[in-house]
Amino acid sequence: MHGQHRFNDGLATTLLICVVYPVGPAATILMPMFVGGFIDGYGYTDQQAANVAALEGLGLVVASIAATTWIRRVSWVRAVLASLLAYAGLNAVSAHTGDYSALLALRFLTGIAGGNLFAVTVAALGDNRAPDRAFGLAQAVQGVMMLAAFLAAPALLERFGVSGLYHMLAVAALLMLPTLRWLPAAGRLREAGAGAAVESGSHTALIWLGLAASVLFFVNVFGFWGFIERIGQAGGLPAETIGAALGVAQLAAIGGALAAVAASNRYGRYWPLLIVFVGQVLALYAVAGRFGALAYFASTGLFQALFIVGVSYQMGAIAELDTRGRFLVMMTAAQGLGAAIGPAVAAPLIGASAGYGGILWLSAALCLSSTLAFLFIVHRSLRLEGSSNV
Repeated sequence: MHGQHRFNDGLATTLLICVVYPVGPAATILMPMFVGGFIDGYGYTDQQAANVAALEGLGLVVASIAATTWIRRVSWVRAVLASLLAYAGLNAVSAHTGDYSALLALRFLTGIAGGNLFAVTVAALGDNRAPDRAFGLAQAVQGVMMLAAFLAAPALLERFGVSGLYHMLAVAALLMLPTLRWLPAAGRLREAGAGAAVESGSHTALIWLGLAASVLFFVNVFGFWGFIERIGQAGGLPAETIGAALGVAQLAAIGGALAAVAASNRYGRYWPLLIVFVGQVLALYAVAGRFGALAYFASTGLFQALFIVGVSYQMGAIAELDTRGRFLVMMTAAQGLGAAIGPAVAAPLIGASAGYGGILWLSAALCLSSTLAFLFIVHRSLRLEGSSNV
């Protein structure tokens, strides 16, 4: 585990990074199962359950912002080792904590550990010469791992409650430790030294706009996704059907990721981003009124698949603008912030009579805003770079 491997774009190194990539945000992706478990198992209110999820996301935000100061200076192997051990330990403690205030604090700290881990993997993927493809591959691996987690979650919840999910996350972190043997100690830009010679100053405004748009996109996604299990329950679907739909949604996410890998920048970024918007609105509409199992499966699958496509192209767009390799780590902060405030913002919109309609409208509006911002970024990037590959 000396971590002396140098960074390269080879498939083996990229896959290694992709395997570690899902661990940091795993609890956020599993949020629907946690929210249901908090409400049914601990007796939390909708708002309390959303707040626990929000604090974890906030921890990821804090860690990601802090990572901009150390991501090119600290050994990635040491950072990942410390993060994995902290993540495993904090999840193990969380498994035995039902107190609301204590769990808020624990999940905030867990978010920091996961955020540090996520920051390293994002920086490594962003250093790849084909970032759209690298992030798409990472999302595909994430889909496979999250599919397994979603399939296991209902049985774990039934037998052990929320603690079963936390133990699963702790074990997943420990299983990543052997990857340290082959993990590169630093990225391409750090090894190049002069990688900062190419200034990104002219792109800074576009990058910050992209960060803001990413926040909106993740509020859209996790405002809806955080309550997707509750939406299915309100629609009268049995727990087994809901769990199966969320598992199949991860298969759809894998499909979306592989589509991003295959397309890469072949079709530019305009069309993929537009398809993400139209498809997500259709997914929201599918559960807007009365719906059955088929509509629920279609909604969750389409929404997840396009979420993954959107993330791949958004991060690819910022990676090509970020010539110094520092701002891309801020994307994890933006994403974490959106994931954190999404459920908290959405929860007050749940009405006794209107149900979850307010959440659906919020998601659609924010998806539109984010899409328009990224379309502008892509347009301006093309003019600044004079290249069809941006």
